Amino acid sequence: MDDLLIRLDGVGPIQQQVYEGIYSALTDGRLEAGQRLPASRTWAIQLGVSRNTIREATAALIAEGWLEARVGAGLYVRTSPQQSSSPVISSGSRLRLAEWSERLPLKTFVLQDKDVDVDFRPGKVSEEAEQVFRRRRLGRWPLDMQPGRLSEYGPPEGDARLRERIAAYLRQSRSVRCTGADIVITTGTHQSLDLLSRLLLGPRTSFGVEDPGFPVVSEIVRLSGSEPIPLQVDEQGVKVEEIPGGIVGLYCTPNHQFPLGVTLTPARRRALLERAAKDDFVILEDDYDCEFYHGKMPSPCLQSADREQRVVYLGSLSKTLAPAYRLGFIVAPPWLLDSLRRAKWIVDRQTSMLVQNSLLQFMLSGDFAVHLAGMRVEYKRRRAILLDAIRARLSTWLTPLDSTCGLHISARVNDGYDVDSLCRVADEEGVGIYRGATFSSAGRASDMLVFGFGGTPVQEITKGISLLAAGWQSQITGSVYAPSE
Repeated sequence: MDDLLIRLDGVGPIQQQVYEGIYSALTDGRLEAGQRLPASRTWAIQLGVSRNTIREATAALIAEGWLEARVGAGLYVRTSPQQSSSPVISSGSRLRLAEWSERLPLKTFVLQDKDVDVDFRPGKVSEEAEQVFRRRRLGRWPLDMQPGRLSEYGPPEGDARLRERIAAYLRQSRSVRCTGADIVITTGTHQSLDLLSRLLLGPRTSFGVEDPGFPVVSEIVRLSGSEPIPLQVDEQGVKVEEIPGGIVGLYCTPNHQFPLGVTLTPARRRALLERAAKDDFVILEDDYDCEFYHGKMPSPCLQSADREQRVVYLGSLSKTLAPAYRLGFIVAPPWLLDSLRRAKWIVDRQTSMLVQNSLLQFMLSGDFAVHLAGMRVEYKRRRAILLDAIRARLSTWLTPLDSTCGLHISARVNDGYDVDSLCRVADEEGVGIYRGATFSSAGRASDMLVFGFGGTPVQEITKGISLLAAGWQSQITGSVYAPSE
């Protein structure tokens, strides 16, 4: 240890102050058994006392058995006194949190880990993502370009060169109408939604969210003081005709609805844009995993058809690279852009320049395109095997919904079969499958099961479906499983 700050309260002899300061560090748990203390010469300079004062104070603690001197190694903590408990604060003097804290959910939405042999958990990506940056030497840069400086702050909206690269990628792959100047780089979709909720929502407003959908969106909406309004989704996407009046905006996933996996139809896309213009509300379009398509390319994003500047486009690299990479982006219309930049500056100053540099280099080198192409092939293979296996071995119980992109498949439980019973047997067989109702606040999608394949290798997919088929078949004669007459 090179530094240890202790409190010298100015009461009594300096030696006693040093002794009490060290003893307090022991009882507070700041010093633990086996921990090395600073060298007496260095520590004396840091505390502004003489070296003899340090020696005399520590000698008393050695004599009491709290410290020990190791020849040639220095001074170490031998053991610690029993730590004192935190002071009790009476209810009358308890400090109160702000009203904002009262809107925090008692429990944030996180899918619980399942102790199973095969897990079809949605939202996971291939373990290949763990290696994508470890294999690269990130020091190689083009001769005519240098990485963004780490010794100074950058613009809150992000490195201009990276924003131009992202804009070019979005124009080409998703038909997004943008330039680099329209983009604000964030730490992911969570932060994007948080920033936008601060700018667009507030008390006495209401905001539409798909139901079933991404539960975190409703939690962020509530934090802003706004009321989330569940919007029903069917196999054609969000039901535009049922969107209530008076909302200030809505969140949707048009190209790969989460969790149903369906695509918003062309007719509903037109209707949604017309409704937004007519009722004067904003649309937050989350295009979260459409870079992974299976067959023909997915429909262009909703933003590409927006002529009224109603659509704010959200994206991230959580699925493209890895969830822990923490980089996302917002493509904002002109009326929102300046406020969004200033909000990012206040809330977060900027996204890590180290992360921005690594992505910029990854894109400049061409390795981003190579990685994306490779993962498309792998995910297409996993999806095909999963879909074929469900149709071949689980068709008695499940009917998959049409889905052309993304990293999960949803399936409807056939009439006469009970979702809870199917899930119970799946747990017994060591297979993790997920109820669609988990993602609904209104009890919808109760007849749906969700199968993620992004983090499930091919061998496990085959094994998992085999276990489900065997387990469900063995129970088919039970009254709960038997189809109704």
